[in-house]
Amino acid sequence: MWIILVKVIGASNTVRVVIVGAGEVGFNTALMLSREEHDVVLVEQDEALVERATEQLDVLTIQGNGASPKLLVEAGIKRSELLIATTNSDEVNIIACLAAKAQGVPRTVARLHNPDYYDPREPLARDMFKIDFVIHTEQMAAEEIRESLLVPGAVNVETFAEDRIEVAEVILNADSPAVGLPIRDIKLPEQSLIVGIVRGGEGLVPRGDTVLGARDHIFLISERRHVGRVVGAVTNDTAPVREVMIFGGGRIGLTLALALEQVGISVKVIERDEARARYVASQLRKGLVLHEDGTSQDLLLQEGIDRVDAFVAATGDDRANLLAAMYARRLGARQTIAGISRGEFAPLADALGVDITISPRLLAAGAILRFVRRGDVVAVTLLESGSEMMELRVPRGCRIAGRPLSEVRFPEGALVGAILRDDKVIIPSGRETMKPGDDAVVFTLQEDVSKVERLFAP
Repeated sequence: MWIILVKVIGASNTVRVVIVGAGEVGFNTALMLSREEHDVVLVEQDEALVERATEQLDVLTIQGNGASPKLLVEAGIKRSELLIATTNSDEVNIIACLAAKAQGVPRTVARLHNPDYYDPREPLARDMFKIDFVIHTEQMAAEEIRESLLVPGAVNVETFAEDRIEVAEVILNADSPAVGLPIRDIKLPEQSLIVGIVRGGEGLVPRGDTVLGARDHIFLISERRHVGRVVGAVTNDTAPVREVMIFGGGRIGLTLALALEQVGISVKVIERDEARARYVASQLRKGLVLHEDGTSQDLLLQEGIDRVDAFVAATGDDRANLLAAMYARRLGARQTIAGISRGEFAPLADALGVDITISPRLLAAGAILRFVRRGDVVAVTLLESGSEMMELRVPRGCRIAGRPLSEVRFPEGALVGAILRDDKVIIPSGRETMKPGDDAVVFTLQEDVSKVERLFAP
């Protein structure tokens, strides 16, 4: 769940959006935007994907080449406020954005893979290709995994409010000191809070009498510098991560391996393709690369899977990722992470004992949603349960500004977890009054997202 801070432009209720590409990212983005009653047109060349979208989505679906200016005109590009290009071809995505800008579309988003096109240190994509926001799902996924591994005991870490506030996701084991206790009796450090729970795949907003159970996913919010201490209050497994085994040397695996080497973590990469394995080995400074199959239990045992702190399955095959992560868990890995592209595989992860899944489709969709949400939305993180973590700025004249939280009719399915005010982090009580310019981090169930947005809309 990678976060990129982007300020929303405008606050109209409905946005007309053209999405090019009906793969997992495009399909799920269209699904979420249509649920929020935006006017969505989906363009896809593959007949099977068109049929799937037509059957399952309440959007206009057009079959054809999304890089064709003529087809984009037929799709109503001139009347659209946003074009999102999410195909697997960087070239198609770039051409679609150029064509949209030529037709007067004010905002464009492109999913790019090739680092020759995308470099955050260079303004090439923005200046030459006229792309307003570049989504690099592999980079986002690798960064998210890295952040979670750097907070022992957490399986995921989200950063908000200019890196001042962090939300750590922790899976409670049976021996956790928090299991069996109502939340009001859990002794957390000051200025911290349990802001959300996911239980059995369903999101819950915690109350004082909510009793925590084993395998609950709880979301702890605090100032960034204290998050490690907060996590330690609910879990006994806080040993630092020193050794990581990565199955898959593709874009995610290699990016993650390089990032972990930079912070002194020992890395071992397993890659099935010989040529790719040689390339990964040439890029790493100290890491070991094995040309093997990571779904082999014998290999995992031979390479000491029972001694690694984390096993990350990051191939392009969801089934292989889940299988390898399951084997790693059963053979003794402390923590297991699997990359999952298709949503239907996500519910299997918990049943197989996989600690966490990383979903490029949710990362991309969360980033895109900030362009169309009402109010001053700074960040959105989507959870597999359908719940969300949102960061919203409090504008003048909104319904929540100048009133104590206890007097605001806040939805039952939402909770303000933290506020950033004048560079100070506040964990609010009901007496806290929201002020214009505050940044609020909110946990909300999917059905209450629109209600939260209305409270923060100017």
